[in-house]
Amino acid sequence: MMAEVAEPLVDAMVAGGVRVLFFASGSDVMVFQEEIARREAHGLPAPRLVPVLHETVGLNAAMGFAMAGGGVAAVAAHVDVGTLNMGAAWHTLRRCGEPVLILAGSPPTSEPGVRRGGRDHPVYWLQEPVDQRTLFRPYLKWDWRLSSFDNPGLVVSRALQIARSEPSGAAMVTLPRDVVMGQAPDLPYPDTGRLGLPAPTHPDPEAISRLARLIADADCPMIVTGASGRDPRTVPLLTELVELAGAWVTESGWRERLNISSRHPMLATGPALGAADLVLVVDRHIPWVPDGGPDAPPEDATVAWLGRDVLVADVPIVEHPADLRIPCTTGNGLAALVAALRDAHTPVTRRRAQARLAEGRRRRAALDTRQDAEAIAAPGSPVDPRRVAYELGLLLGDDAILLDEAVSNAPHVRAHHRGGRPGSFFAQSGSAGGWGSGAALGAKLAAPERDIVLASGDGFYWFGSPGAALWTARHAGAPYLAVVFVNGRYSTGTVQAGHFYPGGYAEAAGFPGGVFDPPPDYAAEAAAAGGWGRYIDDADQVAQALREGLARTREGVPAVVAVRVR
Repeated sequence: MMAEVAEPLVDAMVAGGVRVLFFASGSDVMVFQEEIARREAHGLPAPRLVPVLHETVGLNAAMGFAMAGGGVAAVAAHVDVGTLNMGAAWHTLRRCGEPVLILAGSPPTSEPGVRRGGRDHPVYWLQEPVDQRTLFRPYLKWDWRLSSFDNPGLVVSRALQIARSEPSGAAMVTLPRDVVMGQAPDLPYPDTGRLGLPAPTHPDPEAISRLARLIADADCPMIVTGASGRDPRTVPLLTELVELAGAWVTESGWRERLNISSRHPMLATGPALGAADLVLVVDRHIPWVPDGGPDAPPEDATVAWLGRDVLVADVPIVEHPADLRIPCTTGNGLAALVAALRDAHTPVTRRRAQARLAEGRRRRAALDTRQDAEAIAAPGSPVDPRRVAYELGLLLGDDAILLDEAVSNAPHVRAHHRGGRPGSFFAQSGSAGGWGSGAALGAKLAAPERDIVLASGDGFYWFGSPGAALWTARHAGAPYLAVVFVNGRYSTGTVQAGHFYPGGYAEAAGFPGGVFDPPPDYAAEAAAAGGWGRYIDDADQVAQALREGLARTREGVPAVVAVRVR
């Protein structure tokens, strides 16, 4: 029997580094079920097929898998409806910068009875939009519709080459059913490795030397980052730069990765950006709101950008200024800057830098002591969210991975995170709710030996189809702990509505549309999906519930601790 097109597709996926395929069933993508099962039966290498009950879980899981070090992941979805069902995860995908291959089925166009896989049901006429890829192109780096004239292995190899090249992102191949169920052409093709990935880039030496001199001479140097830790190898480099420069570090409320130890003396202990005379932006899309306020640099500050996308080219309008823009692989840029700063320092500038570092240590010790004391003393029922964050920080070992989608309570979660290991903290890079449950599932599959914990606000948690994620976590052996801050409201529909319409009609009516109280029973949902759940509303219950939930995950059971917070 001749091989079907699915065979070279999967061959190229394996050769290109795809280890997992998150799979939502469909009459077009069923070819992957058959091909992967065939390969497993014959002892041939194949990606692991992980069934997901909702496509948004699959796409978020692919991002979580890549974030946690698993490499490029693939997602299969059924025609336009399945890819549309990925929903707001498309937005997160565009902003997260992780490599993902999307295999989107497409309806057949062959006349009935003409070829295998052709139109044999009325639905196939209805599932054909004018151009399926147009719906998703704003969120992709590259896309292609497979035809019977293509070399299938080459198409996948090229897709993976684009997805994995920096700045990495998503590539999509749409797969008409009558094409993928056809006979595979006997054509050789280069795999992704043979096509080649671009080598890491190095910064301009003159620009680095100039920047090093500016940093050394600055009275108040500040570094703004958010995602430099996307490559874990940059964490010690950024730490060395910060300590050598005596530079304050701010993530300006938008932390996507662990960029420097969560309790480093210079992180979040310095003045507002308005006090800086030099600002270095490292891997950050929008580092401040340019409103001239205290959280934006003054007009006379020197501003430099360094990293893989110093133009923020995927955002149409960016008005932030720069005296220097230094494109490079972030790790290479930081290493070069550290070396240049050592040469640029004089005894006077080195002493000033060390004095700032000493001041940072004093401030950090005082800040940690104050925040911990406030969390312990916070009122107990409903639970103060600071207490939840504090107990969670105590619970997590240095090798745990924390995923943060706590939204309005994220500042507390981050303040009490004690981790310093690169790759131990992740938050989504955009504004779409629902990333966390799928991302936790994917992270556990990528790092099965590590504890995976999600901290989420209840509104965003519900957006992510948590029941579907928990079911897959249980059946795929990828248990994680979800800690849900239950406040029964959206901050946009309550806090912001009250800010812009103080004393208004919506406030007088109790913010209809912004409140969902009583909230769903997230603990019961976990049990229904095969997991373990606990609902608590007293501070004295928090630590024990978190410990028990984490213990259940170590037994192979996904767990949810839902905490009613004020």
